[in-house]
Order: sequence, then structure tokens, then C-alpha cells
Amino acid sequence: MTSTSGGDYPVDDVAQAWLIKMRGEDAGALRGEFEAWLLASADHGEAYRRAEHRMAALAVLKTSQRYGTSHAEARRGWVSGWLPWGAAATAIALLIVAIGAGGASLPGQPGSASTALAAEPLMTQRGEIRTFQLADGSSATLDTDSRLDVAFGDGNRGVRLVKGRVRLSISKQAIPLHIDAGRGAAIANDAEIDLSLDEAGTVSAVLRRGEADVRTDAKTGPATALSQGKPLTYQRDGKLLLGRAQASDIPANWPEGWAEYRSIRLDRLVAEANRYAVIPIVIDDAASAALEVSGRFHLSETDAFAERIAILFGLRVERTARAILLRRR
Repeated sequence: MTSTSGGDYPVDDVAQAWLIKMRGEDAGALRGEFEAWLLASADHGEAYRRAEHRMAALAVLKTSQRYGTSHAEARRGWVSGWLPWGAAATAIALLIVAIGAGGASLPGQPGSASTALAAEPLMTQRGEIRTFQLADGSSATLDTDSRLDVAFGDGNRGVRLVKGRVRLSISKQAIPLHIDAGRGAAIANDAEIDLSLDEAGTVSAVLRRGEADVRTDAKTGPATALSQGKPLTYQRDGKLLLGRAQASDIPANWPEGWAEYRSIRLDRLVAEANRYAVIPIVIDDAASAALEVSGRFHLSETDAFAERIAILFGLRVERTARAILLRRR
């Protein structure tokens, strides 16, 4: 018998409903409730992972209109029961769990809830996506193989991105948050911002909410106001990159391990997936590498990703001890 997640609702049905909601327009507003549901039981995390695997296997992910605004309208105050989302073959609903604030591991990724202390480095391993709660009420979600140094105290509030990618959800305080990345720096308060720093020293910043200014040279450069959703990228020497799409553009839904592209070369997409892979994916020929692909991909699930790409392009998957090979049939 399938276990339940409050009332008589099967936990797998609730997990599938969350999977749909967290890829819809209200994902940001629902994140706190989603993480509370995950933390309420180990069975919830397992059910969510099963839902992800089923969705990846079908290569289908659609935002269903039946999970629309009815839940958002009903979600007010402390709720102790199930709230219907709409008509369906089987009624699917959410249990809103009231728990204390704190960081949470994202679904399908290793790691546990953490609280960062002043001057404490925050780090993730390869394949891990993890959220940390900072001492000032902000949160930092680190992508795979990333490091963020934190330094609070003496009237200062600052972090430095040492490598990788971070999403900072910055609490409103009297003092704004100072964010160092490469040669430049950003200033933000009551905002959400993504930053990445690659091995070549290239920094990309994308504002998701609020306001933020960036200096490509923290010491002498002028400040540039970020436009919401529009990447700003600068090189190791502080030179601003303009006028072309950047390989370092940051997908909006990367904290869930997903990325969506209108058009991207297959070799670039595989390179993104390999950031999470313990055993890398290798494309066997140049013609396949140059293929253009579009869609939504679960980059952090290496095996499922490779299988989906193989199906899309009629390739075959061969596994060795050192690589997952994508080859022509």
C-alpha cells in the first residue's frame, strides 16, 4: 500500500503535485511551504525523487493549468488540513506544515539543513545542491562544487563567491549585503540574485527580484544597475562582455537541478550536465556535438539525462568505468 502524506492522500500523488507546482510561475512564493513539506518526513523526499525519475523517463514536463490559483488563494495564515487544487481524476492536495525557519537540502541532492556562522565558508560537493540559512535571515543556495565565504560583524555584511554558483535571497537590513565575485562586486538589499564564477574567472550575475548594483572592478569601476532577468557578465580583468549570448548565462530554475533552453548546442548542454556528473558524459563525434537542442532538462540526474538525450537524437548510450558515451547507432 502506498503511504500517505496527511489525511488519505497518497504521498506519491502529493509529490507529483509539488513537482508540477515547483516548475510553475508560483514556484518562488511556494518554496518555503515546499521545503517544509520535504522536511516533515523522509518519505516525502523519497516520493519526490520517484516523481522526478518518472517525469524524466517520460521526457515530459508540463505546467498543468488545473493546479492553478485556487491553492494560492486558499493559502493564508496557519492551515492544518488539506487544500484542494482543482478537479482531477484523483483529488490531490497539500498539507501545509508549520515548522521553524531553516535551510534545507533540495530534492534529489545530498546534504542537510545548515546554518552559516560569521566567517564560515559554505561548500558543496560535486553533484550537490544545498541551501544554507545565514545569520542575518538571508539564504544562500549553492550549486554543485561551489564555495561561498561569509563575513558578518563590526557593522559589515559581506560574502565572497570563491567558485561555482550561488543564489542569494537577501533579507532587508539597515546595511546592504556586499557580494564579492572575481574582480568585481555587487551591492543588494531585500533582493534575490544569482552569481556564477567559472574556472576562467568569468563572472555572471542575474537579478531575480529587487534591486542590485554591480561594479565589474570593485575598486575603481562605475556601478551598473542590474535589470531583472538580464545577465551581466564580466571577465577576470573586469572587462564587461556585451552583445552576445554567454555560455555562462544562468538558468532560472537551476536550484532544482533543472535547466531550460530555447536553443543550445548539444556539447554545451552536456558540459553543463557534466558539472554534476561523477562519471562524465562524452559525445563520440563532432556532428552530434554540433546538434541544436531545446527543452527542459534535469541536469543533476546524470543517467536519466544521458538516456533522454540518446532518445531525442537516436543515439546509443555506452557506459565504461570512466565515461558515459553517447554514440551514433
